[in-house]
Amino acid sequence: MSPCAWLEARFHLPTAQEGRALGRRLRREGALRLMQQGPEIISLWLQADGLSGRLADLAAEQGLDPPRMQAVEAADTAQAWSSPRPLPLGPGLSMAPAWMGLPASEKILVIDPGTAFGAGDHPSTLLNLELLALLTAGELGALPPGPAADVGAGTGVLALALALKGRMPVLALDPDPASRRATARNRALNPLAGPLVNFALADHRVLAGPCALVAANLPGPILKLAGPTMAKALVPGGWLVTSGFRREAGGDIIRFFEELGLTAQARRSGGGWLALGLVKNT
Repeated sequence: MSPCAWLEARFHLPTAQEGRALGRRLRREGALRLMQQGPEIISLWLQADGLSGRLADLAAEQGLDPPRMQAVEAADTAQAWSSPRPLPLGPGLSMAPAWMGLPASEKILVIDPGTAFGAGDHPSTLLNLELLALLTAGELGALPPGPAADVGAGTGVLALALALKGRMPVLALDPDPASRRATARNRALNPLAGPLVNFALADHRVLAGPCALVAANLPGPILKLAGPTMAKALVPGGWLVTSGFRREAGGDIIRFFEELGLTAQARRSGGGWLALGLVKNT
């Protein structure tokens, strides 16, 4: 049997309790398979002209963000559903947990979460990664030349994404020794990106710049503590891509960074979380 083209679409809901109603709607629209993981509905469709746009419109009707979509080739739905597939993040970038056994490549990050951190699939991390993918692909505006930094690196996933897609040296900062071990593992798993990432067992206070881009997935109070240092480290026209706070806190975070000379130019939201791309004023 020759392979067929399928489309996998992942819808993020504000709460897991809303999954049943959305599942019924997706079934009526032609979804062949459905699975719910917490507040995420994963659906499988037979590929057809205009399907991606139709699913994006359906999400908008439900007050949801556009689904994450990727094409899958398989002989039948069972094979398509069971085949290991990385999670699409943005233009030319996907992520796979190490247990899938997929090799890292120019388009795939492989992440081993270890025991102290998540696998990079928390909504706030995914939203940050999506903005980084768009930015390094040139879809959000110009990125000045220079190195980057990942403040609060955790597993090193943001640093590795920047190194892989931006082909730039990245300083990964985290004061937790578990982060040093996790980042070292993930550098080794990603040989195209790993050599460009250097880790320092430290917090934001060692960041001196000049940086073309700083990524930070930090809770609001810690983000505000680190904010002045990160803003100072950026070159004029440099970007801060930040996440880790709820959507309702977005206005306060934007005003905070406006006072530091940064302007919000891009945003992504999902699951009640928000990520912002801010540019340092020239």
